[in-house]
Amino acid sequence: MPTLVHRFVLAGEEREVSLARRTVVDKVSAWGVPLDDATADAIRLVASELITNAVVHGGGPVTVALYHRPGRLVIDVLDDNPSAPQASCIQADAESGRGLALVELLASRCAWEPVGRGKRVWAEIALPKAAPAIRVAILRRLFVLRPKQGVVAEPESLSLAVS
Repeated sequence: MPTLVHRFVLAGEEREVSLARRTVVDKVSAWGVPLDDATADAIRLVASELITNAVVHGGGPVTVALYHRPGRLVIDVLDDNPSAPQASCIQADAESGRGLALVELLASRCAWEPVGRGKRVWAEIALPKAAPAIRVAILRRLFVLRPKQGVVAEPESLSLAVS
């Protein structure tokens, strides 16, 4: 199966992080990946941390790219700051500074690399494998339209299944 790719660019403002986080999860769902709550939460948190760091420390536009192959999602964030991401030593009562540690815990792999005048930070998340979307659609239609043995399908149930 080919890699599915989705890219979007943010202006680099903190108010964009929430929408970007939703965009990531919505796109993965639109690709037909069956997301349980734990996986969706992991994607949301990793995307939020990578994008927030790029917005706060990057200073400029931020490009987010998603790469999906069966069983994995790579969230790739590009910003204009060439400095290495810093895993800070934090105090127990600090309100920030745990982001990269969380990403490392939730991702199967993560890294960063300098790119041009900036850097790319990415994380790979293990995903449940999905059936091809066309196959899922056909199976849904067959199960909904096929009457159970000895039961006559009502016209109303057929019209609901088609829409």
